[in-house]
Amino acid sequence: MSESLRYDGIVERLRPADVRWLSPLPLWTGILAGPIAWALDLSISYAIVKWICSSRRELVLHAITPAALLIVAVGAAASLMALQHSAGGEPTDGPDPRQRARFMAILGLTMSALFALTILANAIPRWVLDACQ
Repeated sequence: MSESLRYDGIVERLRPADVRWLSPLPLWTGILAGPIAWALDLSISYAIVKWICSSRRELVLHAITPAALLIVAVGAAASLMALQHSAGGEPTDGPDPRQRARFMAILGLTMSALFALTILANAIPRWVLDACQ
């Protein structure tokens, strides 16, 4: 069974897979996963420094970065799947919901790349400097 989208009086039939990936949840997941992962990485890293110094478990501090990058990768995968199901080769500024979904998918991929780079840049001082000095 296919679902339809209405815009400007035109009805477009979508396959069930398209409806799933062009819904707001995967699109917003792709856009927000990067900023949320970066905020979690930064705040958790600062919050546990006192515990790290007292227990001497520095590996926990370094394990936060791959976990944050995993969250970003999940968001990028959601954006990639949405991009594959969106209107390929069409502009991203039209009234068609598939074109808006394409824009959001591209934005999600871009933000995932930007925040993955930001998380890696924030991790460099943790690897180079001792957190307890």
